[in-house]
Amino acid sequence: MMRQVTIILLIMLGVGACNGVKVGYLQTKDASYAPQDSLVIRKVLGDDKYDENRLANNAPWVTGNISGVLGTEPLTYELVGVRALNGTEEGATLLAKEIKVRGCGKMEVPLKPEAPAGRYVVTLKVSNEDYSAILSDIFTFIIE
Repeated sequence: MMRQVTIILLIMLGVGACNGVKVGYLQTKDASYAPQDSLVIRKVLGDDKYDENRLANNAPWVTGNISGVLGTEPLTYELVGVRALNGTEEGATLLAKEIKVRGCGKMEVPLKPEAPAGRYVVTLKVSNEDYSAILSDIFTFIIE
């Protein structure tokens, strides 16, 4: 009888101990956009074949994927903010409205952004079911 009570108590403790355990993990200490952590967006496009193709397809400016982020899938990325390094805060606000964050941290800016010329740094948030991290000043957009 005592053995059965002990077994029942151990089972109850085991089930009760499982509550509140966070799911998965998230590591961002090595997060970066390697090898390029910036993108030059030209408002005036030249006459080379790449610009012709970009104009013909209204192709947006797109960053590479972020690297160095490890965690339990699915990972979601969202824009936290844009800060002007040399430009106006109004320009940063305009650019923030135009940036779309895709899977793998890939960011997209329209072919002809409304933001004025300047250097703008982006802060992203990456999260999964139970964890999140802020990636401050992770990428720079240079609008010329």
